[in-house]
Amino acid sequence: MKRILLFAALLLSMLTNKSFAQIPQYTYTTTNCGDYVPFGVTSGWGNYKVQILYFPGDFATLPAQPGFITAVYFQAYWATGASVFNNLTVSIGNTALTTLTTTFQTGLTVGYGPNNFSLGPVTANQWFKIDFPTPVYVDASQPFIIEVSTTGGSGGFPVNSCGAPKNPAFNGRNTRLYGPTPNTTGFTGSNYTYACGLDFFAGYPCTDVPKSNVLAPDLFCPNKGFKVQPETFYADATYDWEYSDDGTTWNPYLGPVGLMADFRDSITATRWYRCKITCIATGLSYMTPAKKVEVAPFYYCYCDNGAAISTGLDVGNVKMIAQSIYKPKSDTLLDNGNASPPTSNVQAKNTYSTFQYSIPPIKMYRDSVYALHVSRITSAATAKDANVSIFIDLDRDGVFDASDKVFQKQINSLSLVAHTEIDTITIPMTAEIGLTGMRVIMRDAPNNPDSCGYFGEGETEDYLVDMRYEPCKGPQNPGTVDPSDTSLCTGYDYVVADTTYEKKKSEITRYWQVSGDNINWNGITGSTNKDMLPFIFTGQPLYYRVRNICEATADTTYTDGRLVNAKAGYKCYCYSQAEGISQDSSDIGGIRIGDYTYMTGGPHTLNPDARRKRTDHTDGQVPVLYIDSTYNMYVYHTMRSAEHADAKVTIFMDFNNNKQYDLPYERVYTGYTGIGNFTVVDPVTIPKNVITNIPTGLRVILNNDLAPNVPSDEACGAYTSGETEDFIVEFRRNFPAGVNGLENEVGFNMFPNPTTGKFVLQYNSNKEVKDVTVTVTGITGQKVFEKAYQKKDREFSQEIDLSEMPRGVYYVELNAGGEKMMQKLTVK
Repeated sequence: MKRILLFAALLLSMLTNKSFAQIPQYTYTTTNCGDYVPFGVTSGWGNYKVQILYFPGDFATLPAQPGFITAVYFQAYWATGASVFNNLTVSIGNTALTTLTTTFQTGLTVGYGPNNFSLGPVTANQWFKIDFPTPVYVDASQPFIIEVSTTGGSGGFPVNSCGAPKNPAFNGRNTRLYGPTPNTTGFTGSNYTYACGLDFFAGYPCTDVPKSNVLAPDLFCPNKGFKVQPETFYADATYDWEYSDDGTTWNPYLGPVGLMADFRDSITATRWYRCKITCIATGLSYMTPAKKVEVAPFYYCYCDNGAAISTGLDVGNVKMIAQSIYKPKSDTLLDNGNASPPTSNVQAKNTYSTFQYSIPPIKMYRDSVYALHVSRITSAATAKDANVSIFIDLDRDGVFDASDKVFQKQINSLSLVAHTEIDTITIPMTAEIGLTGMRVIMRDAPNNPDSCGYFGEGETEDYLVDMRYEPCKGPQNPGTVDPSDTSLCTGYDYVVADTTYEKKKSEITRYWQVSGDNINWNGITGSTNKDMLPFIFTGQPLYYRVRNICEATADTTYTDGRLVNAKAGYKCYCYSQAEGISQDSSDIGGIRIGDYTYMTGGPHTLNPDARRKRTDHTDGQVPVLYIDSTYNMYVYHTMRSAEHADAKVTIFMDFNNNKQYDLPYERVYTGYTGIGNFTVVDPVTIPKNVITNIPTGLRVILNNDLAPNVPSDEACGAYTSGETEDFIVEFRRNFPAGVNGLENEVGFNMFPNPTTGKFVLQYNSNKEVKDVTVTVTGITGQKVFEKAYQKKDREFSQEIDLSEMPRGVYYVELNAGGEKMMQKLTVK
């Protein structure tokens, strides 16, 4: 019988997706005898109490975990009329004792009373219940004491006792202590244990934030039910379950919820689960981390098959021994089960057994021969004929077809080995490579069994097979290492890959090695049999190679070492790339800068190539841009998704060639793509005051974050969705030789300005200048710097350091071949 704890919220919660545990009754049954303590008022036992010690396992169905007792039951020994027990008190508490002495245990929690307790007429062996107004918390995985006392009354009757503890380890212990209610000591009885029942809430008390996790399988077969439950169950809490089919959008679970806040579900695709647990006493809530359950691979999910009768015929032992040239004949690949005794075997009680998880996959090879031994056992006194079939899913289609049957035998009195049949099988060259299933079916029917469905007497066992190519027999092609980048800036990720090695031979061990000099090599931990490895570039140039070892012959081959080098410093700017991984759905599909074009192409939406996070063009063609000229900049936005999402496009140019993008004047463009303009076309003008004839940086960022953000607005940092593309460009001056009669046209530039002290002064002239003098004065006219330079060229560039000067405004004068120019400089 099941009873329900009378919390007001309980009935409501059972009708929704909120769960609050129901209380089963657990009963300790014993031989039919009686004891008057303390239920025996008319027999002089009305002023007594008794303490009864119970052990884990005494209550067969009581979960060995913490929870709440809300009522106790005792069993009347004989029929009697109405009874009254004065000041009845029932107390409960855990104890470290495994036997009772003459001293009553203190510190127990009162569950009922003291209160007069009236009971109507009872019949022999009838159970009567004592409800607790307030549940008592106990840990049922530890011993606990129940104490019952009265101070008189009328009527009364014996209650059943005489049972020994069900856990044999505690037999012979004193488990009962009784005596007068006022006393602190009493009389220890024998190991009598009262016939007792409990209403029990399994769970922890909820007094704080109710933290827990979701328990569910990592993998499960489609359309088959599995359980979802909280890892830690709080008895006095509500449970609001949610599920998600994409890990982002959550829906309430509205199905029935069980006693322990558990429920069953089935899936055909990946699903996530989480639960909001709310403590009733405190109102505090906790949302568990999401638990992901994925659809299991096909080799775990074959059709249902097994016996309908649990007793009788069973599989005793399954043995597989390799017979091919690739494995010695003594190599036993599988030896599972026990065939002794063949008859009257109490272990012959299974209908279906899976060893897919407990036994590693059996390694088998194409064009190889194996001996299979299958034995029978039975729970009957005499053996009966058995039909044995073995299926291996050779084509890996998730079905045990008739063509997948590799073994078919009858075990009978004519079997050469008693209770066993043996046969050899050859794996065809057409067997598909990879993990697949093997099913062993034993049944009493003489006809060939189907691989699906149920039958009368017997057993089905499922295993996993690791089907492989034939093993190697000498040196093998190790392939070629292919890095995703051969030169990088510090902080960026890269991948080294080798996918061109020999793949149609097995028993080859491959592992990666790394070297700083292409001479001394070290193995990379965790790289065994990996096709590719990801890394973050630290600035240290490194070589990579793969070592191949044929296990059978120990022959070793190596790939050539491939270098991943540091990129030239002038090509490295601050870190910038999209890092949203699965959430990164946007890319730059094409860029045009003047006459330079880079195009990956493809459609605007549903573009499978829109998955890059950064593209580095700094080793490619260097576009030349002329100062005081205007260029149309084209940026084409592509997406993997079916619907357009707006993006911010930002372009930066390092005009002063100081290896950073100074704001705001080196942020040359900010614009936005839209559903009607997913190709941005805008003019950008190159200013006069730039450093010319030196390669410098250009960065384009496409970011789906339209709000003000550092990665877009300041050119540095990681963002979720989009792409960064880096280029090297060169600015040049177009001199109009003799135009408008100008004999000497000079450009004079300083960067950065304002500066913290250091700045670059540059001039360009349309004729050679021999002598250059630079003079810096303060606003009072005091000269703080002067230096002459010899230069026979049309261009001049020089770094000047005023870091020791006070902050303020200075005037920089350039005298180039008698031509004087002056600009204002601010030192911050």
